[in-house]
Amino acid sequence: MRRLWVAAALLAGLLAASLANGWYTREVAGRITEQLALAQELAQQGEWDRAAERTRMAHADWEDHQFYFHVVGRHGDIDGVWKGFRAVGEYLALREPDQYNAANAELMVQLELLAEMEQPSLANVL
Repeated sequence: MRRLWVAAALLAGLLAASLANGWYTREVAGRITEQLALAQELAQQGEWDRAAERTRMAHADWEDHQFYFHVVGRHGDIDGVWKGFRAVGEYLALREPDQYNAANAELMVQLELLAEMEQPSLANVL
């Protein structure tokens, strides 16, 4: 009987850790996505320097959490976000509105998908 309780406690602990990971990933990705959306609005208003600064802040936020995501996520997805930040930074430096908007939108989608992968849902379980 004791083994059953130990197994149930381990299962409950793993479930709690999984739910906490999903919440944490959604919070961090959402915060970074909001910063990128604000940067895009600034770029559309012609405030490229402020947009670049906001993007640097988002990138710094990502860097602060990158180790965690490398531990719990797929490396290909994490590397895709890193590449997205590089592309966005280049287009910001060139002040190419069309290319920047496309690259920034793609980066925001990558972050949203990263968070979505960690959410408890039937699609993620199957």
